[in-house]
Amino acid sequence: MALAPALRLLPAPVGGTLTALAQLGLVLFLFAAGAHLGPSLNRVRLKAALVPALGATLVPLGLGAVPAVWLARRHAPAGTGPFVVFVAAALAVTALPVLTRILAERGLLDADAGRRALSAAAVSDVAAWTLLAVAAASLHGWSAASRLPVVLVLAVLPWSAGGRFGRFGRWAAGLSRPSATVVLVVVACAAAAVTEAAGLHPAIGAFIAGAVVGHAVPALDAAALAAPAGSLLAPLYFVLAGQAVDLGRLDAALAADTAAVVAVAVSGKCGGAYLGARLGGLPPHPAAVFAALMNTRGVTELVFAGIGLGLGVIDGALYTAMVAMALVTTAMTGPLLTRLSRQPEGV
Repeated sequence: MALAPALRLLPAPVGGTLTALAQLGLVLFLFAAGAHLGPSLNRVRLKAALVPALGATLVPLGLGAVPAVWLARRHAPAGTGPFVVFVAAALAVTALPVLTRILAERGLLDADAGRRALSAAAVSDVAAWTLLAVAAASLHGWSAASRLPVVLVLAVLPWSAGGRFGRFGRWAAGLSRPSATVVLVVVACAAAAVTEAAGLHPAIGAFIAGAVVGHAVPALDAAALAAPAGSLLAPLYFVLAGQAVDLGRLDAALAADTAAVVAVAVSGKCGGAYLGARLGGLPPHPAAVFAALMNTRGVTELVFAGIGLGLGVIDGALYTAMVAMALVTTAMTGPLLTRLSRQPEGV
């Protein structure tokens, strides 16, 4: 299992240790990211955000598949099918932890657009990670059929876990903070091990487990408990993943591919989110705010791209393009929101 490029600058034993710690950091980071989804998976919230969520998810998925077919000729080492599924899913991602922070900093957590953005991001991310599981399973050819039940279970769990973990929640809530953190680390690692044993990427299990615990046991505040542990180790993953960004590959062809990825990512996410928000009843100005918020990719996109590279679904050149897309789309969010905040809501 490769989550990041090998360390070439350090002795093998040191590089192996850092890679193992980076993998643990990735598992904990994604568990916390999944736990952030918990409150947003509430049925009342989801019902109010359903149409905007569908627009912000289905449109980028559909648009993302179009350039993916074209890009597959140069960047799909594992074949066109897994590549198209992966790229479409990657363009549908919204970074919920970053989105939550932006909403809090700008006082938008209680705004209609902010509440709908959180729920829509939950839908987009669960859909994207489920499709990542499909892409990972399809790498095994016809044997992927045996993994489809696992994928279906993973897709359904976050929505159906509801009150089925009440006993676990009451027990965990009674633990001290350090003890509860240890329990969540064990849960995250166990879920990662299960999905890896099933032939899928371990990060998928960690993310889904976080979503299940965050939804079923909101009083535990799993995201707040798991995030500090993940924040200590996750930077190691990003250091290793950063080594795969090779600007020496940048030529006219890759620059064109990068521009295409960025253009489709922005137009698909912003356009789909705005259309969904308008069809869902939001006026033009809040709909534009919603669209700008949904365009936030953040570190979640970097992790997603890194997993695709580790699985062999994409090559190093497209990984570089997707990192650029993640940085550009995230950097756009602040200025877009600032500009929208200066406009009257009737505009």
